[in-house]
Amino acid sequence: MNVTELLRLDATALALIGHDVALIADSALTRPTPCEGWTVADLLRHMNERHDAVAQTMLGPLGEEDDDPRADFARIAARWSVALQTTGPTLNLPSRGPVSTEWVLGVHVVDMLVHRWDLARALQVPLTVPAALEQAALPLARANTAPGSPLNQPGGAYRPPFGEDPANSEMDTIVALLGRDPRWTPPGHTS
Repeated sequence: MNVTELLRLDATALALIGHDVALIADSALTRPTPCEGWTVADLLRHMNERHDAVAQTMLGPLGEEDDDPRADFARIAARWSVALQTTGPTLNLPSRGPVSTEWVLGVHVVDMLVHRWDLARALQVPLTVPAALEQAALPLARANTAPGSPLNQPGGAYRPPFGEDPANSEMDTIVALLGRDPRWTPPGHTS
């Protein structure tokens, strides 16, 4: 996949999760997520911090942040998009150094879909993902978690993958590849 196509997929994934973030109720911010030990607010702060760290390398500091991570999400995600649209073939990540922009976008598309799944599970709302986006993200998720990937090695971003189950949907397969249990429900609830 080329950078132009990845930018389009990334913009779609960001628009979908941005919509969901804008609708999160105050009372839902403390709900647990599939990310062990993280609440919905923690997950939002994580996304904001990661987006802002990359955007700052090209656009400088953001300035004052809001106390509510929902309020910052759209602004910080927009800066992420501008940074990725204006970078060249290589991006200098704060924690990793120079990496391919294609690789960064491929990882980010999958991460945004999986974090959107995290939110849907935490909030116990249905998740609808455009089929074309799922179909494009599945091979990216497989590449991101392939043996030898720095993302699923010790100290990497992902937990060990769950085994692939042919009965799983594409989205459940993607979340399983990133180390989430596709059957996860909040404590005290059933699916």
